[in-house]
Amino acid sequence: MDSRLSGRELLERMKEGDESAFTLVYRQYHPALYIYILRFCKVPSLAEDLVHDVFLKIWEIRGRIDPDRAFAGYLYRIARNHVFKTLQKIATDRSLREQVLLQLNGGEAPRPEDIARAREYERLFQEALDRMPPQRLNVFRLCRQEGRSYDEAAQILGISRNAVKKHMVLSMRFIHDYIFRYGGVTLLFYLAEKNIF
Repeated sequence: MDSRLSGRELLERMKEGDESAFTLVYRQYHPALYIYILRFCKVPSLAEDLVHDVFLKIWEIRGRIDPDRAFAGYLYRIARNHVFKTLQKIATDRSLREQVLLQLNGGEAPRPEDIARAREYERLFQEALDRMPPQRLNVFRLCRQEGRSYDEAAQILGISRNAVKKHMVLSMRFIHDYIFRYGGVTLLFYLAEKNIF
């Protein structure tokens, strides 16, 4: 394929299912997107996985791409949403957190202070969950721990999508505030540095 095609022409061809056009789009945007995602997750191997996830998503929804609109903005919006969703999942999944800690330490066993902070976070996280109202806890478990969409959670619980969204916002705020109140600023800094919460 002619690599001198305009961006619009490339997107048109990709939209029509042209894999070579997709490959050119991938090569063009991959380096900058990797750097962008790495700023959020700080783990090179995780950043690379997330870049691949984003491009897979682009290929899956290529029919929705509007070649007349700025593709970079669209790509980065999808990337940002995927990164945040992944980081939130890591925050609520113990084995994922342990994997991230291992990667952050270059594949070496976590340092004793990291293990202690991770255990403290786990304890406070569980305490925060135990103190949530039952409906809010149900929403949090469905959306964050089971990966259900707001619509799916709303249908399962028999409440509106807006109610699910409100419960999620309040539950995340409650967990954050609880950890800040009982774990102190140093634990929050550690979590922010590790992108755990």
